[in-house]
Amino acid sequence: MATKTMQYTNYEFTMDEPIQDTLIRDAKSIYKNILQSCFHQYDNDNIVKKWDLWGSFIVYVTLSIIIFLDKEILDKKNTFAYFFVIFMVGHILVSLNLSLLHIKIHFFQSLCIISYSLFPIVFSSFINMFIPCKMLQLLFSIISTVWSSYNCILILGKFTKNNRLMISFFPICLFQFFIATLLLIK
Repeated sequence: MATKTMQYTNYEFTMDEPIQDTLIRDAKSIYKNILQSCFHQYDNDNIVKKWDLWGSFIVYVTLSIIIFLDKEILDKKNTFAYFFVIFMVGHILVSLNLSLLHIKIHFFQSLCIISYSLFPIVFSSFINMFIPCKMLQLLFSIISTVWSSYNCILILGKFTKNNRLMISFFPICLFQFFIATLLLIK
């Protein structure tokens, strides 16, 4: 009996892939998921099927770094840690709420979708670092919060029953408003 050995040219299922290829592939995947969740350029079902937790990690580390870079904060290390924990615990609670409401996706899929939909808030908080006018910062924060909530509702709305729509999305919108407010007042 002759056995065929299969040569892998695509390293998707092996541990032999070079680190550089892994990082490039993951960066492209994160970029594509951001485009899917924020701009709806691709199939939104793909972000649900191919979920990852890199988006959550990168979004919350970026938000915490933006707060860390604020010149007015004295205890930067503790502030970074507090905000990172607040963001992650709030995110987990909102996703747990969705799971308890029996929406048609898994817990980690909702974590992925909610975190990728927060990208407009990340972008506006980065822009707000360079804008001295508080009114413009407020305007960017409001626009980004509405955009983030809309993105999340648009993607997760397909998986939620109509009679549970408000109770599912109110905590998400409240959480995103809370994050935008924390980033605005730092």
